[in-house]
Amino acid sequence: RRSIAKAMVKSKFTAHHVTTMDEADVTELWKIREKEKKAAEKKGIKLTILPFIIKAVIAGLVEHPYLNASLDDENEEIILKKYFNIGVATDTPEGLMVPVVKNAKDKSILQLAEELTKLAEKARDRTIDLADLKGGTFTISNYGALGGIYATPIINYPEVAILGVGKIREMPVVRNGKLVVRKILSLALSFDHRVVDGGEGARFLNTVIAHLEDPDLILLET
Repeated sequence: RRSIAKAMVKSKFTAHHVTTMDEADVTELWKIREKEKKAAEKKGIKLTILPFIIKAVIAGLVEHPYLNASLDDENEEIILKKYFNIGVATDTPEGLMVPVVKNAKDKSILQLAEELTKLAEKARDRTIDLADLKGGTFTISNYGALGGIYATPIINYPEVAILGVGKIREMPVVRNGKLVVRKILSLALSFDHRVVDGGEGARFLNTVIAHLEDPDLILLET
């Protein structure tokens, strides 16, 4: 708890937090995941929505590199990262841990799914290496796995942004003038306003949503 507290306080009182929220219609993505889930299970892999979200996030980071950065306060320099190490906030009996998937851009959906499962298991049974908790460039907080819809996630300092992912809900929406039921995913992006302006944060989130709503874009990235 002491380590978590120190990290949270440093982030909150160093980075200038702003949070923007939106929703993505993931109905088609859900269908693809359901279709491929059984094939993944035969390989011993648990396929969730999270690997697809990671791919959508990376697409957003490629287009909007200032969210894949850190701010060197001492030298007053913004450091843009050319690699994509995605941290995933994980709830464990000992508190919050953030295992990091290294070089996530170079891994397939199934490779991401397999690595996420292994990292989460190691985090929960306290066998994870310290190296697996370092080197992140962007973090995802999947509080939706516990039933949450929206939150205002705290940036994993010295990173510049964090994406909060809520639970997927079946909701009535209007499509082409007709009321239909779709699977809706809520998203909350917190970013450091010293580095990223609101417009850039919104454009990043729009890119992520575009990929989540059109799974073909994600599959092109893999």
